[in-house]
Amino acid sequence: MSSLAELQARFQRAVVEGDDDVLSEILDTSKEKRDVLLGVYRNAYVARLIEFLGHDYEKLSAYLGEAQFDNMARDFIRAHPSHTQNARWYGNALPQFLTQTAPYSERPQLGDLASLERALNDAFDAADAPALELQDLASVAPEDWPALSFTPHPAVRRLTHSTNAAAIWRALAEEETPPEAVTLPEPQQLLVYRQDHMAMFRILGQEEAMMWDEAADGVAFGVLCEMVATFGGAEEAAMRAGGYLRGWIETGLLAKL
Repeated sequence: MSSLAELQARFQRAVVEGDDDVLSEILDTSKEKRDVLLGVYRNAYVARLIEFLGHDYEKLSAYLGEAQFDNMARDFIRAHPSHTQNARWYGNALPQFLTQTAPYSERPQLGDLASLERALNDAFDAADAPALELQDLASVAPEDWPALSFTPHPAVRRLTHSTNAAAIWRALAEEETPPEAVTLPEPQQLLVYRQDHMAMFRILGQEEAMMWDEAADGVAFGVLCEMVATFGGAEEAAMRAGGYLRGWIETGLLAKL
């Protein structure tokens, strides 16, 4: 006789992993066989996971259509059994799955679109932190500016896409027909963040993307200005770097000096 805990564990393996061992503990009824009865739970479990994925990847679901998204989600569920008690985190591996797994990897816009949706969700749910304000810099002496370094706000995410997934996302968000997927001539740099309790994103120019990535790694402002001068030319490099910094502060992208 199995204990309750053992029976629960066996039932969970049956539903989550497809293990039929627990069938010996289930009785046939006058209407259905035990494998059919167990199948009801298995199907319901998978249906709930598909529902969770559809909620977290709403634009991807709309882009693929119900049937294709259902098939893709079932492939993902088979490859990634749930190991978390919080449904919010179940689909975190979906962008990587789409990028690395055929036939989905043959459509790179799918992985890019999923990564954007995940980043927006993560930005929305990220921890709160005071954002750096322009007035916080007022007391910084001019000679101290070259040594300043900055910490990104915990809600900020950086993405690099090879496709026009951002344009596809925007069209879907506006309930318009999305453009045809294309591979871009050069990677597109995106910054995902939260402002006024809303998750949003914008596309960065190559110079600003370079400066952000270096600033996020703790590179001091004086060195950032030198890197901007090397990247886009020495003329007005400090002004360009200062403009980027001001924009980051005004949109709450930095947490502290």
